[in-house]
This record gives sequence, structure tokens and C-alpha cells, in this order.
Amino acid sequence: MTDTSPPSDTDRRAVQASDKTLGTVVESNSQMDYAVEVYREPDREEPPGPDDYEFGQPVYARTTVVGDEYALVGVVYDAKLVAPDQGRETPRLSTPDQDVFVPSYVDERQTILGVAALGYAELTEDDDGWEFESVDQRMPRWTLDVDDAIRKLSPSGFEQFHEGPDGIRLQYYDRLLATAGAFGAEVVLALLDRLDQIGIDDDLLDVIEQQVRWSNATDRGVVR
Repeated sequence: MTDTSPPSDTDRRAVQASDKTLGTVVESNSQMDYAVEVYREPDREEPPGPDDYEFGQPVYARTTVVGDEYALVGVVYDAKLVAPDQGRETPRLSTPDQDVFVPSYVDERQTILGVAALGYAELTEDDDGWEFESVDQRMPRWTLDVDDAIRKLSPSGFEQFHEGPDGIRLQYYDRLLATAGAFGAEVVLALLDRLDQIGIDDDLLDVIEQQVRWSNATDRGVVR
């Protein structure tokens, strides 16, 4: 079950060292759209499970820009299973330092996530973790790199990312619909549901939900 309960007073940091690492960036389809390879058991003693990278899961990557620490915030909007070499007839070495030939599909199965960028925030550190400062939900001015780690964003971080001076902010709404394509409406609704579950009550959420449901029902007839 997804844990979207409001964070306790002792767990209010946006980013913490204990946040689950899901995998690393392997390529990008655009400045807003990244492919992330999920860690498997050989990569981690406790690799992430399907509930860690479910559809609509908020995520982030830490990066340094001109000496300042930032978190690029995104959301999982797609997942696919791939076995690139499964059809190859010739066996290969299972690992570079192991003299054992195995069928190519044994070690090549991967889970690849589609992650859409939502915005970014500057990170300020204290003894318990990192807080978001200067949250910006516009298109990031810089990109992630291959092998950058992608981690789960806590409910506290998710809440801080959406808090604005005059209420809730969802500036990424239209851009996310375009980036996620066929899954755009569903992932927006998944994020709205998470905001509702952590106790954020704002008329804007109701307006956007109605718009998304009406538009998607008109175009595809699948969201009700």
C-alpha cells in the first residue's frame, strides 16, 4: 500500500539520506523526460520493489549547479520490461570476470521507468536532512546526467514542492500532460490523489481534476 500519510513532526525534511534509491538515469528522450533503469538484486542488497516505483510515484535526483545543491523533482509515469539480447542466438559471458557462458536473456532483463520532470528546488542542509528552498515548477534550465541516482520523494518533500505563498501550485500541469503523452491524464490524477491524501485541500485541485476528467473522457473515454 502506498504511504501518503502526512509526515510526523519529527520527519518533516524534504530530502533525507534514508530515501530509497530506485535506480539511475540511462538516457533522456528530452529535457523533461528521462529513462531510469531500476536496481536489481545484484545491484543492491535490498533493491526497490514494485510498490517503490509505482505509477504516479514522486521522485527526485540531487545535482550540483555552479556550486549549489538542487533537487530535480519528477514523477514515474511509465514502466516497461526489456530484454535487449533475448533473441540473440550466440551465448555470452554472464559477467566480464566470470568464465561461464549463459543465455543472453538471463542477465539482460531490466525494468525501465519513464520519469517526467516537474520542476526543481534548491536544497539547504541541516542536521536532519535537507529542506526545499526557492521551489520552481517551470522547465528546469539544466539536465540530469547518465548514472544520476533517482530516489523516492517523501510525502513531506512532495508537500513542500507544492506549497506556494498563496496556496497550492501546479505550474507543471500542462507540461506534464504533454510529456507523459497517453498517460498524461492518469498521472495528473494520481498526483492530485496524493495531494488529497496528505491533507492538502485547495479549490484549484478540484478545478484541475474536473478539467482533466472532462478532457480525457472527451478524447479517449477512459477516465471516469
